[in-house]
Amino acid sequence: MVLRVAVLANRRVLGESVAAAIRDDVEGAVTVGSTDPKRIKLSRRPEVVLVIGSRSDGSTAAAVAMARRRWREAVIIALADSDRVEDGMELVRLGADTWLSRSDDLAELHRLIGRVAGGERQLLPAGAVAFMTSSFQTAAVTPRRSSLLSSRETQVLVCLARGLPRHEIAAMLGIALPTLRTHVQNILRKLDLHSVPEAIEVARHEALVPELDEAAE
Repeated sequence: MVLRVAVLANRRVLGESVAAAIRDDVEGAVTVGSTDPKRIKLSRRPEVVLVIGSRSDGSTAAAVAMARRRWREAVIIALADSDRVEDGMELVRLGADTWLSRSDDLAELHRLIGRVAGGERQLLPAGAVAFMTSSFQTAAVTPRRSSLLSSRETQVLVCLARGLPRHEIAAMLGIALPTLRTHVQNILRKLDLHSVPEAIEVARHEALVPELDEAAE
């Protein structure tokens, strides 16, 4: 499959190196740009966006959020400079479809590009699924206001509270987007709420979403 790829990097030489490494994988145009939103100039809409920045200066997070706003249909892959699942999940919350950790090698990037080329959309790493599962298990033993929800509705609420995009929630839970919308409507009805942010506040108040440091232990 031919893919148009944009590599957004906070250092030009790093972006060029990654672009050179993946050109044979995508069989399409690979363009290198900056993580600075004011300096991004692409002539064609990319189908895949690779973001290479820094957590310390916020360039990865800023570029991911900008890319999601500008190219809503693109697959966004963030190359994180951390091995913490929590940091990767924060990038997903901002709009990334998945991430590669600092310890992942170039072979893992090649495999991920191949999965995208093959049409795969559920791209989250196993660590993310385990991280979410720990939240589901915590939710299952919390007999509070949220006990009015079914197990599936609780899973949806936990995903929403984690900040996952709806298409990622649907892919992770193996349901269609209309079904997901129905679950969200049921959550609001059962909790007698009017908005998703209110439901997220309930999830946090009732500790359905563990603190990040506790979940990592």
